[in-house]
Amino acid sequence: MEPASVQAYGGGEGLNPMNPLDALSYAVAFVPVLAFLAALRLMDTYRLVPRQRVLSSLAAGAMAAIVCYFLNGAILDLAPDRSGELARFSAPVIEELAKSTMWIFLVATARVAFLVDAGICAFAVGAGFSLVENFSYLQEPVTHGLAVSTLRGFGTAVMHGGVASIGAILTVFVSERRGWQGWRMFLPGLAAAIGIHSLFNQGLLPPAASAAVMLVTMPLLISGVFLWGESSLRSWLGDKLDRDIELLNMIAMGELHKTRAGAYLQSLQDSFPPAIRGDMLCMLQLTIELSVRAKGDMLMREAGLVAPPDEEVEAQFTELAYLEKSIGRTGMLAIRPLLSQSRKELWEMRRLARKQ
Repeated sequence: MEPASVQAYGGGEGLNPMNPLDALSYAVAFVPVLAFLAALRLMDTYRLVPRQRVLSSLAAGAMAAIVCYFLNGAILDLAPDRSGELARFSAPVIEELAKSTMWIFLVATARVAFLVDAGICAFAVGAGFSLVENFSYLQEPVTHGLAVSTLRGFGTAVMHGGVASIGAILTVFVSERRGWQGWRMFLPGLAAAIGIHSLFNQGLLPPAASAAVMLVTMPLLISGVFLWGESSLRSWLGDKLDRDIELLNMIAMGELHKTRAGAYLQSLQDSFPPAIRGDMLCMLQLTIELSVRAKGDMLMREAGLVAPPDEEVEAQFTELAYLEKSIGRTGMLAIRPLLSQSRKELWEMRRLARKQ
C-alpha cells in the first residue's frame, strides 16, 4: 500500500497499453524490479537458485499481493477515514507477514541455506508482490500515470523486494551464528522487514526523494551482503571440504577410532549390536561422500563448469534410505550428531538429489 503523498501523483481516466505513453508507464512500473532480480542472479557465482525456484517465489509473492489486496480493503472498509494510518502502520505488518510465508518456508525446510540464495528468493517474492500491486494501481484513475509508475517502479517495487530480502538474509545470518532456535529465529528478520517498510510508508521525505533513497541504498546494501556472503561461502566450502576428505581418509585407513567421531561410535557399543553400528559407520561414510560430491559440484560451478548427472549418486541415495530404515529411529537419533545435518549440508544433499 502506497502513502497518500504518492497516490496524489495520479490522474486521468485509465491506462491504455496500446498508447505509447501508457505502455511506457507499464514498463517503468514493472521492469526495474525484474532487472534488479536478474542482476542478483548474475551475481550468484555458484548458481545456488534454480530458475524454477525463482519463478515459484515470484508466484508466491503475487499470491501474497492478492491476499493483501483483500485484507487491506476489508480493513479500509471498516475504517475508511484512516487510510493514512493503515498505509503507515497496518499495511506493512500485513504485507510483510504475507510475503514472509514463502521465504520462511524455504529457510525452515533447508531449501535455502546461504545468504545469497535466501536474498535472491526473498527478493523474487517481493518482486512478484510489487508486480501485482503496481498493476492494480495502474488500473485506478487516481493512482496511475507515468509519474506514479516511476515512483512505484523505482521506489516501492525495489522496497518490496529489498525489505523481504533483508528479512531472509538476517534470518539466515542469525541461524548461522546461533544455530536453529525454532520459530524465534525468524523474528529479527520479520521485525527488520516490517520496520523498514513502515519507515518508507511514513512519508518523511517527498515521494521522489524517498524513491531515490530506496533506489540507491537497497542495491548497495544487498550487493554488499552478496559479496560478503559469497566470500563466506567460499571459505566454508574450502574448510569443510578439507575436513570431510580428511575424515574419509581416516575411515579408509581404519583410523576412525582416533577421531572424535570414532570415539563416539565406540561409546555406542553397549547400546546397539555390531550390525547396527556397522550400518551407522556406512551411513557416516556415505553422507560425507555425498557432501564432498556436492561441494565439488559447487566449486565446478564457480569455475564455470557444470558436472553431468552421476548414476552412482542415485544409487547412494537409495542406499542411504535403506540404511536409515535398517538403523531405525532410535539409532538415527544416536548417530545424527555425526552426520552432515547442518542447514548447509541438508541444502547440499537436497540439491545433489535434485540433479539426478
